Amino acid sequence: MFYQIESMRKRMVLMLCLLPSLVTATEPATAVAEAGNWQAVTTAFARVSARQQAMLGLPFAARIVALNVEPGARVAAGDELARFDAPLLRQHLAAWQQALLEVRLAQKRLKVLRESESQHAITRREQVTGELAVAQAQGTARMYWETLAADLDLLHLKGDAKTLAARIDREGVPAVARAYGSLRAPFAGIVTKRQVALGERVDANSPVFELESLKLIYLEVGVPQAALPVWKGGETRWHAGAAQGLLKPLDGAALFDADSGLWLLRYQAENPDRLLRDGAWVEVEHVAAPQPVAWVPAAAVVARNRKTWCVIRDGDRFKPVRVEVGPAVSGRVPVLSGLAAGDEVVTEGAYELLYRDLKELIKFVD
Repeated sequence: MFYQIESMRKRMVLMLCLLPSLVTATEPATAVAEAGNWQAVTTAFARVSARQQAMLGLPFAARIVALNVEPGARVAAGDELARFDAPLLRQHLAAWQQALLEVRLAQKRLKVLRESESQHAITRREQVTGELAVAQAQGTARMYWETLAADLDLLHLKGDAKTLAARIDREGVPAVARAYGSLRAPFAGIVTKRQVALGERVDANSPVFELESLKLIYLEVGVPQAALPVWKGGETRWHAGAAQGLLKPLDGAALFDADSGLWLLRYQAENPDRLLRDGAWVEVEHVAAPQPVAWVPAAAVVARNRKTWCVIRDGDRFKPVRVEVGPAVSGRVPVLSGLAAGDEVVTEGAYELLYRDLKELIKFVD
């Protein structure tokens, strides 16, 4: 029995002597950080607003006799939206017509006076009186025309005095009033609201339609203050299904929105097929300007307590360094700070080395 125990003891001593030669220290795998560029990509939501918006009304009281469009309808500039009957418009047309007749009568009287003066049948004073009468009639007609032109301008109707006067002589006041009793779109857009019903009597300057031009739109994006530097420069696009468009930043500093705690950035964009509507929310993506980074394999970045680290070779030893990184791209991670191109980083066993050097339990945060 003694001999068996002694034999086992000798074999154990022999194995302990041979153990150092059997255990070989393994060097961790490493890679060299490579210089390159990286563009941060962030997304947010933007609120759409119409670049041009108008509440259309009538400059005088009227009765609605026809409604040609409903909310949601797309209209071109000059399209008729509604027809109306306005007594005041007829009065203005009739008053101007009468003033033009007074001008013609005064001019005829002056012509007779001039012929009589040339025959020494009247005095020069009588001719001057006739000239003053013409001037007064012309002034009255001009005043009535300015009133009527203001009405037509508010109705977004174009016309010159000579053409309109000839039309009144040809067709009469009632026919011209019916033809001009039309509310037309001042620009191409979408009818977003209708405020009247057929047959309704409306007061002067009462809203009838709301019209929005959505060929160009504004977008307002809210971002945290820390993200403002990222949104300077680069390119921003809106996305709605398969459709997308480029945003053009507007001049001016970001405005703080106390309700959301975000900073508001304003953009302008084209709106193909009037896809985006006023008040809608749309996703936008911002690709920041390129910035220099050090690229490392994803396995070289380890996380603990919401902090990121890399383990680098420093001569004959390894040491952990805090790093700021962006999201991984094709198995590589862009290191924004804490690491330089050319540094040798551990790609296998980095967690173990980090634990050994920090001397505390690692809480994995992946």
